[in-house]
Amino acid sequence: MKQVALRALLIVPLLSACETTQPMTATQMDAFQVREIEAPADRAFAAASSALFDAGYQIHVSDADAGLLTAERREDPSVAVNATLVILTGILTRGAGATDKPPDYYAICLEVLPRGSDRSDVRIRPFFNGQVQAAENPNARKTVQEIWTLMQRQVLMKEPAK
Repeated sequence: MKQVALRALLIVPLLSACETTQPMTATQMDAFQVREIEAPADRAFAAASSALFDAGYQIHVSDADAGLLTAERREDPSVAVNATLVILTGILTRGAGATDKPPDYYAICLEVLPRGSDRSDVRIRPFFNGQVQAAENPNARKTVQEIWTLMQRQVLMKEPAK
């Protein structure tokens, strides 16, 4: 039983390391992180704030004058994952070091800069557990694309007539 659990623990990291991606050029990094929005800075900032809320983030810093937003989202592991990890580490350590999986923290730093009266540049930088996510990371790409999509929806919404 112990050997089966040990083999399973050794095979999982090997399988997850099989995917490779090409490093991005500086131009590709800029295109990934910075995009132009057809909205004035105040409206782009409001759209960014709403997009973060819609994506489940909790905003920690919101400075509209500086165009800076930081937000964080906590993701707890499932009960099944925790139970499996506790059982496996308990078996492998003979009950001396059974541990559970800590939560994951996703963070985003957004910068909104005016680029004229009707346009803005928005830079998104994703983080995972306190580390900057490289643009090559598929999770980083997914996070950035999700925020862009939500921002575009907010920008396209009409303001109510006064």
